[in-house]
Amino acid sequence: MTTKIKTVVAASLLLFSALAAQAKTVVWDHPSTEENSEIEGFFSPLLEVTRVEFDKAETRLFLHLANRPESRVKISSASYLLADGKQYAFKSLDGMELDKETYLTDHGVADVVLHFEPLPAGTKRFDFSEGDSDGAWKLLGIEDARTRASRLFPSAWRNVETGNWDIGFYDDFAIYDCQFWNYKRREQKGDTYTITLENGSQEVVVRVGKNKKGLRNMDINGKAGKFGLIGSITLPDYPQKDTRQGFKDTHYQTDTVTLVGWLKDMPKRMKDEGDEYKVSVYDNLFNVNPNESYAKMDSLGRFVMKIPMLNTSEVYFDWKRTYIRTLFEPGETYFLLYDFKGGRKLFMGKDCRLQNETLSHPMAWVQAYPREKDMDREASLSFVAEAKASKADAMNMLQSLVAQHPNISDRYINSLTINYNANEGKSIMQGRYSMKEVPAEMLDYVNRQHWQQPPRPYTLCREFRTFMRDYIYQLVADRYYVSAGRAHISLEQEMYPSILRKYRDAGRLQITDEELALMDAYANGYKKYCVTNPEDAEHAKASEAFFASDLVKQFHQLYNRADIKKILTDERPLLGIYQQLSILDSIGCDQDLRDIAVASKISETIDQNRQPLSDFVMQYIQENVQLPAARDHLNAQQEKFLAIQRRDISKSSSLKKAEDVADMSDGEKILQKLIEPYRGKLILLDIWGTWCGPCKEALSHSQKEYERLKEYDLVFLYLANNSSDEAWKNVIKEYEVTGDNVVHYNLPRAQQNAVENFLQVHAFPTYKLIDRNGNVLDVNADPRNLDGLARLLESMKQ
Repeated sequence: MTTKIKTVVAASLLLFSALAAQAKTVVWDHPSTEENSEIEGFFSPLLEVTRVEFDKAETRLFLHLANRPESRVKISSASYLLADGKQYAFKSLDGMELDKETYLTDHGVADVVLHFEPLPAGTKRFDFSEGDSDGAWKLLGIEDARTRASRLFPSAWRNVETGNWDIGFYDDFAIYDCQFWNYKRREQKGDTYTITLENGSQEVVVRVGKNKKGLRNMDINGKAGKFGLIGSITLPDYPQKDTRQGFKDTHYQTDTVTLVGWLKDMPKRMKDEGDEYKVSVYDNLFNVNPNESYAKMDSLGRFVMKIPMLNTSEVYFDWKRTYIRTLFEPGETYFLLYDFKGGRKLFMGKDCRLQNETLSHPMAWVQAYPREKDMDREASLSFVAEAKASKADAMNMLQSLVAQHPNISDRYINSLTINYNANEGKSIMQGRYSMKEVPAEMLDYVNRQHWQQPPRPYTLCREFRTFMRDYIYQLVADRYYVSAGRAHISLEQEMYPSILRKYRDAGRLQITDEELALMDAYANGYKKYCVTNPEDAEHAKASEAFFASDLVKQFHQLYNRADIKKILTDERPLLGIYQQLSILDSIGCDQDLRDIAVASKISETIDQNRQPLSDFVMQYIQENVQLPAARDHLNAQQEKFLAIQRRDISKSSSLKKAEDVADMSDGEKILQKLIEPYRGKLILLDIWGTWCGPCKEALSHSQKEYERLKEYDLVFLYLANNSSDEAWKNVIKEYEVTGDNVVHYNLPRAQQNAVENFLQVHAFPTYKLIDRNGNVLDVNADPRNLDGLARLLESMKQ
């Protein structure tokens, strides 16, 4: 072949190759995005570019959307791409109707494809904008991760072999080994780097090789590996399967988690929330409230937090700023990067795969709510079926996710399965509040599906604590309570015989078998006749005969015997515990769960009464509760309320006696008499109770409330509902609800009811604003919205 022919053939081959290359679709998988503020996925939409395809006819942008289930999402036809200063118009949308608010019904996620005019061949970088209106989504600096890797600063890198995020290089410091490192030296030769990091007395040398299609060889402190640029919002799938099944179990011995974090480029509205970052840990088995830990952030949004943890637990991260819900294991150190501008959220740590997988694939919300009140049997069972269906839907989603991501870890699968199961159990048991009667089939299902296979450790899912409480309470109610309309009467008399037998067997009480049989007979009769139906004359007559019988008279004589009365008086605070224990014995549980249930019940009693326990009850705890964490919790509560009890506020001008209204019964007149000394001033009336959780939560912010509203010269008037005098004073002392313009009354029940009836109080707390002439205003005066209340008061200034 002559040289001329060879040249022509070569030229033809080059032309053919060029044409073929031009016709070929170019793909960027998981491209990098320089700016993306839509990374939350709950309080605002999560928006992520998962793929870009370029061909001659069009450019296709693949987007993953996430938001709350049933939330609205819309994509505008005004969307466009921008490259080298030129706009490329939107053509069509797959997966969602254009310009229409669409519900994300599938647990809040959707994947769509946007079609645009073709970008020029060889485009290296472009922007996406959903139009130019306020609030339009904008993803800036979309780039192939393989070419973006040529710029080392800023960037985050994962170990290709392990899949973990190991190191990040930023303008002023690096992140490595869950710590911030300063740059001591940075040397660059072409596309390679030698970087010396320092942190106090520690030094680490990092040698970075050339970028080869998004990969670089690195030697970090003498350990070599291959690293890939992280361009996506969260870590891509891990390269190998993690087949570990369980979770760390401390056996409820408190340990510590260290969380180092950086909220990078935090928006101003989030900075305005303050410089404290909060993490809520749901490891409190003895109280439904989480344990909260806080850390101060520096001006860059960095912090270090030490979090005490009872065991592996579900944790929620400062939802005013970050939407993260995951698990933490005691003894671990985690680093959280939440990059608001770059659109990245990553965990670093020696064992943080589970945490990164929950960032990439958040748990679905599995909850069912009754659609009506006072459900009959058919409606109740229908509600249970809905709760089962909700869990089944979530489990189907999980199975689909596993099929798409076969390397997802077994611990991730297990944690979601446990969570979905616990949420189903909680939803079903919460639904009982809307049922006329709880079906036996429901309780049988709950026992088999939830109680007989609880999550271990028991802290693993926050909903288990609520489920446990509701399930045990329902069984106790079925066994030891009878209904009288909406009221429930405790059958504590059924516990008397067993208590007295215990004392007799211990040689501490003289009582005959006949006398114990009398106690049993009275308990059985009381259960049968304590509630009568006015329409059942025969039963009412039998009830009247029972309570007038010799049996009842003999019972009261025996009950009032000095030694027996003392025993039953001492034991009375434990009657609810004994009822619970008898139920636990019947349904079975291990000693830990038994102690947790007992401690929860006692803790709830302390919380409601706001008083320390008797010495008798404390002795019972020391002798019968084996779990150290349970004893420690109850001892801490006891010390807290002993200290509160010792504080003397008897001379406080805030506590008032109701002597001026002692003989009054009209609610309106009682209220007017109480406010008479404060005519000419605005009065904020708070009707609350020591037994009311939301009331006490609101009162805990009283001093903040007084400070915020001080310019309005308010009188704060508090009326307590159905509260013992000691508990009433203890709550006031605990939350410092006192001041020169603070007034408290604990009226007799009849008078308090009269005032509430006049004001039409149907919920607690209830807030009313009274004007300078004593008129009760029809306005929203809830101090839990301090800014709203302040605006209302401002509008009323003279």
